[in-house]
Amino acid sequence: MKKIITVLISLIVLKAQAQDKFAIGIKVGQNFTSVSNVNVDHNSASYHLGATAQIGIGPLFSIVPEVILTQTKLESNPSPLDLVGNNSLKPETYHLNYLSIPVLAQYKPFKSLLFQAGPQYSILLDQKKDGTDAARTAFSSGEFAIVGGAKLDLGGFFLYGRYVVGMNNIGSASQLSSNLQDQSTWKTRQWQLGIGLSLFNF
Repeated sequence: MKKIITVLISLIVLKAQAQDKFAIGIKVGQNFTSVSNVNVDHNSASYHLGATAQIGIGPLFSIVPEVILTQTKLESNPSPLDLVGNNSLKPETYHLNYLSIPVLAQYKPFKSLLFQAGPQYSILLDQKKDGTDAARTAFSSGEFAIVGGAKLDLGGFFLYGRYVVGMNNIGSASQLSSNLQDQSTWKTRQWQLGIGLSLFNF
């Protein structure tokens, strides 16, 4: 009996010590995206959802890999001056669906407040124009970005906010040069706000 009790106590102690070593959770939130282009520069709202993990590498630091399904919504609204003498321009809405894979370094200076930063690569899964028409040649197949933000750990769940800075042009040269004006400036900027739930802690 003493051996059993000793083993149980040892397991409890080990679990308590390793509680912050590895964690898995889910998250969902809102995106607000703008693009540095004269015709597409609005904070259009869309969504994201996915899974997150936390791998502890010390009392204050951890690595946070994630897999996120996220949508970027772009609204093209030419000004009246742009429309004069150019019948090809018109208001358009694009929905770009990505599989994003951020790998972030996380720093925990306080008990409940954590800071995150790192790279992210997004794979373009699907793209729609005005909700129905395919626009498969209009945008590039992937996007590299830098992510920075903060997370508030509230025990069983957490709140977070991030800013995502796109580092490469998301448009394909053939389409943007003819339909969406200056392709060299098509880099995204995105705010992400959301809530998450911690499912497992080891």
